[in-house]
Amino acid sequence: MNKGILITLPQSDDVTEYLAAFSNSLIFEIEKLDIKTKVLRKSEANRYNFEKILKSLNYNFIFFNGHGDINCITGHKQEEIIKVGQNEEILQGRIIYARSCWAAEGVGNAVVEKNNNSCFIGYNIPFMFLIDITRATNPIKDHIAEIFFNTTNLIPLLLAKGKKTNEANESSKNAMLKAIKKALLKKDKDSETIAEILWNNYSGQVLLGNSEATV
Repeated sequence: MNKGILITLPQSDDVTEYLAAFSNSLIFEIEKLDIKTKVLRKSEANRYNFEKILKSLNYNFIFFNGHGDINCITGHKQEEIIKVGQNEEILQGRIIYARSCWAAEGVGNAVVEKNNNSCFIGYNIPFMFLIDITRATNPIKDHIAEIFFNTTNLIPLLLAKGKKTNEANESSKNAMLKAIKKALLKKDKDSETIAEILWNNYSGQVLLGNSEATV
């Protein structure tokens, strides 16, 4: 495999618009680290392109953004990119971070059960974030949503910097705990909701497989 990162960034509804908006600055930071990066944006984030490009580039780190459930991870307009029982084997032996609901529960377990060199970081419950509805048309200025993406963006950023998978995962979870404390100390109208959603993500974020892997 080759050192590099393949990223999916569909943009077909409010959720994926936010995922994309808060991934752009992260991608810029990763590219400054001189790591080869390929981004599948909008309609490019489909199964055909993903399989073709992964086979061609053979990058060892994959960062999914999009919807998901126990059996699949989706791309643009919720087209299934990875489906358990169909093509999850293409992820084997790689590092995967899936910012998708339920992805660790089905896809993640299926990947690591067949190859113990694989590492899958993801969620065994829905990944959630809160938004400021007054910023919905310009997500990058949404400072409420920013809390949930800053804490999870640490995973791909630290992996790109050479940290081990367990270090990146734990750093992200520790950042969530700090954000929970900060929110509760602030004591404004959104504090409790922010803390509850951060705790949801903290509780649901799991590392499966190789905890010592590096990009």
